[in-house]
Amino acid sequence: MRRQIRTYDVRSANAALPEVRSLVRQIVGLTGLLPDLEDQLRIARYRASRPAATHDERDEVERLETSMRAAQTNLGSAVLGLEAMGVQLKDAREGLVDFLSYREGELVELCWKLGEERVAHWHRIGEGFPGRKRL
Repeated sequence: MRRQIRTYDVRSANAALPEVRSLVRQIVGLTGLLPDLEDQLRIARYRASRPAATHDERDEVERLETSMRAAQTNLGSAVLGLEAMGVQLKDAREGLVDFLSYREGELVELCWKLGEERVAHWHRIGEGFPGRKRL
């Protein structure tokens, strides 16, 4: 089954921003957290694998594995939330997203980045962030 492509005008993109902003904040936070959790888990596994490992060190591995799974699940849910809205995640670290739109009959992307107050930029498909222009 083929999915309908969702397009936004500037007004509807800005109206969607509260939900988009919330999802993007989660994505940026979790994307930054996962490498740290991976490092902590690697160290904890090493410590727990030693013959003299304590019960607390083995418990720490389990706690970190649970945290890692929860972070991955939450990240996946947030990304799926954006996709369900028809919003394209372009950079998970920076919080950059695009909304498909039409400008003078041409399919373009409205561009928004976490921290910006509203959707105020656009670019042609394929130009990406460096090609963005003010509306």
